[in-house]
Amino acid sequence: MQSETKRNRLLQLSSFVTGLTKSGFAGGTGIIVTPLLATVMTARESLGIALPLLFISDVVNFGLFWGQWDWKAIALVTPGGLVGILLTTRVVVRLPEYWLKKSIGILGLLFIPLQILRMTVWQSFDPGSFSIEAQIALGLITGLATGVFTTMAHVGGMVSPIYFLLVLPKEGINATLVGSATVVYFLLNLLKLVTFTRGGLITKDTMRQVPRMLPMLAVGLLVGKGVNMFFGGSRVDWFIYVVLGIGGVLAWRLLMAPRPVEIAMNQPTDPLTKT
Repeated sequence: MQSETKRNRLLQLSSFVTGLTKSGFAGGTGIIVTPLLATVMTARESLGIALPLLFISDVVNFGLFWGQWDWKAIALVTPGGLVGILLTTRVVVRLPEYWLKKSIGILGLLFIPLQILRMTVWQSFDPGSFSIEAQIALGLITGLATGVFTTMAHVGGMVSPIYFLLVLPKEGINATLVGSATVVYFLLNLLKLVTFTRGGLITKDTMRQVPRMLPMLAVGLLVGKGVNMFFGGSRVDWFIYVVLGIGGVLAWRLLMAPRPVEIAMNQPTDPLTKT
């Protein structure tokens, strides 16, 4: 009963964080949500149950950020992302549970320095300094990386915002970035719904758990929208640093998790079973 209560609480918390990060910071959801869920379920289950929430968030964000997107940037980054998903889903389906959790942990830790660079270095670049050829090349490369990372751990947000920061006009960039990312991830997550279902990561049991998670998801989306609209500068930066810190701890725990055989060897022996 206690473990079931803990599981339900983590599901609700994950729902809120998913909505908050999707509408507030253009993604990066997986740095907390995927490792958090992986503490009470398998890595594949955590990837599968998080995906419907991400997709629903994308649909809601269409209304919250309607028209605040850049079609040129979307068109350049999306094809590579679709290819990355198709290539990586096969790996996720076949990867042993132990190594899948390790991969999620590694990507979660890698997210942290990239996010800090995004908040410090990349925001100072002038979009006008990139030629159209450079933007195309950058879009294809970051799109492919986004597809790989979003399939492995739902952390495509560690790459795509960097691309948007480099090519989008600076005026009103927060809303444009989230709006553009919404369109991109709607398309990517739509494909992931197909590949994850075919690969067995999304099951009937997964979908039965989604409805009870929707209220907290809605709250998170509204709070994230408010943060995006009314806060900025150092206050948002400090909040993101807190999120990165929590995500780093969760990712490190996954990375340091022992092999199943090590767990079995460390289990106390029941003296009644001895002969």
